[in-house]
Amino acid sequence: MRKLAALIVIAVAASFAAIPAVAADGPVKQFPQTVTLGFYRGQVISYLDFGPVKLAKGNKVAPIWVVENGVDAQRNVVDTVPGRGDYTPLWAVRVVTWKSGVTPRVLRSKSAVDAAMRAGQVTVKAMPIVVNCPVL
Repeated sequence: MRKLAALIVIAVAASFAAIPAVAADGPVKQFPQTVTLGFYRGQVISYLDFGPVKLAKGNKVAPIWVVENGVDAQRNVVDTVPGRGDYTPLWAVRVVTWKSGVTPRVLRSKSAVDAAMRAGQVTVKAMPIVVNCPVL
């Protein structure tokens, strides 16, 4: 009997999930958006990538480090998240490149990027691009 009740609950929930969202002025169109994984102070975070944007006067930006020749497990690195005073979804791209002869490793934080730069293992180049990537 409990299994039957659980199946009914699942079926009802699934039927509601199939109904499109409706706002006061009509149905809401939904768009699929892939979630991208990144690193924040050693932790895995998720964010949306809406691509490059043109800045308006007064827009606040924060750096995002993109490792171009790292290991497969490497993700982009940010140093702020929602809830912090310095958070913004607009990111100024910094390209991190491992120098020849250095064995790349995963960089999971700004401090790891800074340490690799101080050790002469990577170069960091500011790019003339800002991307809109809100952290979830």
